[in-house]
Amino acid sequence: MRNENELQANVVNSRFKAAYNMVLAGIEQGEWQEHDKLPSVRLMAERMKLHRLTVFKAYQQLKQDNIVYVKEKSGYYVNPLLKNVTVDADKEEVSWDYRAENVYVNRSRLSDIHQIPVKYPMSEALINPNLLPNIYMSEYVKKVFDLYPKVLGTYSSVQGDPELREALANYFIEKYRIEVSEVDLLITSGAQQAIDLISRALLRPGDAVMIERPTYSAAIDILGSRIYDCCQ
Repeated sequence: MRNENELQANVVNSRFKAAYNMVLAGIEQGEWQEHDKLPSVRLMAERMKLHRLTVFKAYQQLKQDNIVYVKEKSGYYVNPLLKNVTVDADKEEVSWDYRAENVYVNRSRLSDIHQIPVKYPMSEALINPNLLPNIYMSEYVKKVFDLYPKVLGTYSSVQGDPELREALANYFIEKYRIEVSEVDLLITSGAQQAIDLISRALLRPGDAVMIERPTYSAAIDILGSRIYDCCQ
């Protein structure tokens, strides 16, 4: 019984720290500026998929650490003196400057990376244009416009083009013997959207994620924005 109670306490404490750190990182990254009002406890709990009481405790700790202040019957607001205070999510005296150096800042580094000449640009999730059947695609696009002249002015389904999903399902079945139907597939606008959707569906604040190294830098940006522990 004692071990179960200790385990439960550790789980609660880890979720509290995750909520605290997520709000703190949002303030640091500029999502909420000085004197900006934070989302209500209810909305933040829904956003983080945590219990309201956990978020409330995190807000109260942020208030105690002078990171936010409270307006009666209004809510929690970002303290303009944030950079002059110390943060204490783990009950240890840690200066703001020290913490800022050790938390992940959700800032895209792609522009800096792309300025470095490399033979294999692994920071890009792009297909080499020389590998594409450009002539065939050009002719096929013309046929599509002849058949569906209003295609550019209409939306596809939420899951993506049905014909494309059906073709992909058949490919997976024939090539890899994976039993899947077009209903099970979702077409995204790119790799970043796919990674974002997967992280939202499968991960929670405080989860650890292992990624390869070198890796797709945008994946670090996406996972880091959710305050996951990214291990390379």
